[in-house]
Amino acid sequence: MSNSEWDNHTGDKSPGSGRDKILSSDGVKGTDPGSEKKVDLAMIINMTTPGAIFLSSFMPAVFGLILSMEYSRHLHAIMVICLLLIPVFMNAAVDVINDYYDYVNGNDTTDNVVSEIDGPLAYHHVKNPEPALYAGLGFMLLAALLGGYVIWQAGWKPLLIGVIGAVIALTYSGKIISTSHLPIGEFLSGFTLGGLVPLGVYVSLTGRMDFLVLFKSIPMMMIVSQFMLSNNTCDLERDREAGRVTLSIVIGRAGAEKLARFLMGFWILQLVLVLVIWYPAGIPVMLLFLFLFRRSLYETFFYSMTHENKTAATLTLAKVAFAIAVGYPLSVLAGMAGNQLMGNMVSANLILF
Repeated sequence: MSNSEWDNHTGDKSPGSGRDKILSSDGVKGTDPGSEKKVDLAMIINMTTPGAIFLSSFMPAVFGLILSMEYSRHLHAIMVICLLLIPVFMNAAVDVINDYYDYVNGNDTTDNVVSEIDGPLAYHHVKNPEPALYAGLGFMLLAALLGGYVIWQAGWKPLLIGVIGAVIALTYSGKIISTSHLPIGEFLSGFTLGGLVPLGVYVSLTGRMDFLVLFKSIPMMMIVSQFMLSNNTCDLERDREAGRVTLSIVIGRAGAEKLARFLMGFWILQLVLVLVIWYPAGIPVMLLFLFLFRRSLYETFFYSMTHENKTAATLTLAKVAFAIAVGYPLSVLAGMAGNQLMGNMVSANLILF
């Protein structure tokens, strides 16, 4: 594809945009054509951000699985595997496609991408990014095929949830409509991954449309939204230059930092509320996780969300996300075991007397 064709494809006529900036020879960072790299499997895997997928997609699905065990102990193994993989493939698709469009539209360039995690395509000076788009669409196709099997087994209820999730995913990183560039992107991602995923798994395995699952999933939703808010706040200047209107841009860096701290306090209180009301035996497990990650939890209330501090801020929040995404489901599981044990003891006492 020629440079003019590239500009026509991206719709960006600026002389320093997209591929022109990467292939120019004016001495800017990353202009050596010999340093270009083709899209390969390792790059695709990196673009999917496996750690983030584990915390924001796989563990919410596990949470839905745990909640479904409270209602039904006889779970179909193939269904469980499909339900755990669908959000993983869907999240991978969104991440890769989002990176692709950020690159071809000139949002990610060799000037504003300082590390591989910020934008692998720009960081590696990729000349032909289309394989990344095909990989993203492939992940989406895999999710759709597995979803078809689930719908065939479970009926229309998971289909309804899946359609809502698919619409949000497709518009999150779309070329025509991209909600990730709007003030609702942070909360749509949290609602989809942290809320719809557990609900979809629960409905598929139990056949019950129980919206109490969404209430119990609020901590999972909030940690995903907070991750997106932190990332967008750190990239505030870059997003503004790219024409995005994220929530961080609308309310400013100071407002975004205050909102992030509020969200942190809110989901901690809500998490405690759920455990106290429904799963009191799981409280010690959650306290253990919070104690182990107490330093990171403390730092999230005070760190600065700037581009220079992005790596440190992301690492700190990732530790807190691990404590919640792993610790909360395990706490609920321990609480369910405690409830079962207490129920057995009560039944035994009734028999004795």
